[in-house]
Amino acid sequence: MVHFTEMPYERVTYEEIEVRYLELMEEFRKATDAESCLAVMRKRYQLTADMTAMDLCYVRHDMNVNDAFYAAEQAYYDEIGPKLGDLSNQFERLILASPYRKDIEEKLGSYVFSIMEAGQSGFDSRLIPLAQEENRLLARYNQLTSNATVEWEGEKRKRNLMRLIAQSPDREVRKAASLAISDSWEAQREELEEIFEKLLENRRRQAEVMGFSSYVELSYYRMMRIGYGPKEVEAFRELVKKHFVPLSRRLEEERKKRLNLDHLYIYDSGVYFPEGNPVPVCVEAGGKDADTEKKAVPGSTAACLEATRRMYTEMSPETGQFIAFLLDNGLADVEIRDGKRDGGYMTTFEKYRAPFIFANFDGTMENAYIMCHEGGHAFQGYLKRDEEIREHCWNTSEMAETHAMAMEFFAMPYMELFFGDRAQDYRTMHLEDAIRLIINQCLQDEFQQRVYEQPEMTMEDCNALWARLDREYFPDKDYDSNVNLREGRGWQHIPHIYHWPFYAIDYALAEIEALGYYRWMHEDPGASWQSYLRLCKESGTMDFPSLVKGAGLGSPFEEETLRKLSEWMLGKLSK
Repeated sequence: MVHFTEMPYERVTYEEIEVRYLELMEEFRKATDAESCLAVMRKRYQLTADMTAMDLCYVRHDMNVNDAFYAAEQAYYDEIGPKLGDLSNQFERLILASPYRKDIEEKLGSYVFSIMEAGQSGFDSRLIPLAQEENRLLARYNQLTSNATVEWEGEKRKRNLMRLIAQSPDREVRKAASLAISDSWEAQREELEEIFEKLLENRRRQAEVMGFSSYVELSYYRMMRIGYGPKEVEAFRELVKKHFVPLSRRLEEERKKRLNLDHLYIYDSGVYFPEGNPVPVCVEAGGKDADTEKKAVPGSTAACLEATRRMYTEMSPETGQFIAFLLDNGLADVEIRDGKRDGGYMTTFEKYRAPFIFANFDGTMENAYIMCHEGGHAFQGYLKRDEEIREHCWNTSEMAETHAMAMEFFAMPYMELFFGDRAQDYRTMHLEDAIRLIINQCLQDEFQQRVYEQPEMTMEDCNALWARLDREYFPDKDYDSNVNLREGRGWQHIPHIYHWPFYAIDYALAEIEALGYYRWMHEDPGASWQSYLRLCKESGTMDFPSLVKGAGLGSPFEEETLRKLSEWMLGKLSK
């Protein structure tokens, strides 16, 4: 295995990939039986692996969006990416139309063909110019937000470094920090709204070209949603309003009492305990000797990574092997730096069959959370790294997020490694956050559905819509003097609304399944873990509703599932 820093980079050209794809397509047309077709498909696996440099570029560009070399390389891939996607679609069109399809399907499974068919409905060559334009708009958004700063105590600070200050136990400090962060967003509002307005128009045109009445319909094919559709999602959102919004309001009352406050304002929303939230206090790497005093280093990158290693090593043999592979090969970049893109994600370098975690450690509980969440993604990828049929490594997003969010809860027993004697505070905070997350993702999904279904909406209309829906999902939220948030501009702070429309609901669906695992953990830890391992290995072979049913979890589209979960969580958090 090659260490991340030693992975060579050489530009992948469109011309090279086009020639190889055309050769594979011609060979596929000449195939005389299913086995010959499968042999060509295996050659495509190698072609995909040889495009790994594109993923390397994406990550290295995100590590510093101001790096001129990788910025230019990424701009090139943004231009050729849609054309490469069209080549892939052309190849899959041949598979779908093959006279040997039935025999190929017996080998790959019908689900793989359902995914390919959805891909055909979601994109074709007519969209290439629009997709290129969309990529340029998103690159502009990344440049804008990655270099954002906040004026604080006479100096400029990178915006995502303000989170710890905004969670200060000192109420006046967090109020001032909250306003400073919103002022930073407000300063970018005009450009953020301009980018989004252009994205809306672009995506509406994409839907029109593909023959859909709105981008909502197109997005469901893009998201590969199989086994359910917009009606089921709308019904799910209503169930969340019925069972989780009242639960959240009740927990907010409990949090208000815990903080000894008469009223909660927006700047109180990220604080759970009067002494402040738990922050990582980890043992430095190499400090495991029982005769040596353990040195606590809050927020230390090395300490948090060591705690991550110890957690996964103790969790199971499989996770122990995974974390050694990840960290020993430098497959995680977690430090905040100037010019580094905000947020976190997991990607895979196919040539090396290696997952990679991109994150920003900010000294808050996020240091632990993100290594559990992105670690869940990476662990599932690691389990599938030797999968012979690479199509079985294709995850739809709601399933991928189930892997990640469930891992957050399987990691709960190990939080002492990160938070010491405040581990239980973290567990309480994380569970309460899970409820708010479900509600917030439903808010985002409903906002996007209404925006994309109503092309006449202006940015002022979007802000008014967000403000109205925000009050519906979070009736007790009080923005006080924060004009940016009070006027409904909070959606502009959310990268997914720009980058990945309609992804948000997948977090909500996945969190329901993750909470199902957490509840199961309390009843039978061994059985729940074995179910999770099977789920990770079976993902890519069937649709989301079938997978969760086979795993022994409740359907998020059934009211009984949400009712029982909300009742269980209320009982657990009220103790």
